[in-house]
Amino acid sequence: FPNPVAESLKEGINAFGKKISGFDSEHALLTAPETRTSSPLRILRGENFAAIGFDNLFPAGEGAGYAGGITSAAVDGIRAAIALSEYMHSLK
Repeated sequence: FPNPVAESLKEGINAFGKKISGFDSEHALLTAPETRTSSPLRILRGENFAAIGFDNLFPAGEGAGYAGGITSAAVDGIRAAIALSEYMHSLK
């Protein structure tokens, strides 16, 4: 992210950590920010859920153009996570 965005995220996470203990733990993992918009485009992906042309990129949910609400985004995220797990196991 551009520095102003990264700094805003850092400040917000630290502030929220004061309200919910552990939210800002050094062991926490930020996987993706959530937005309040739907994507006007779709990142194309194959049957294995990987983005076309990228073996290790698994677009999912509203931001990638594969869902239209919180429930469908959650289901798509689960399906993408399963596909990612299968991909990771295939690397062994």
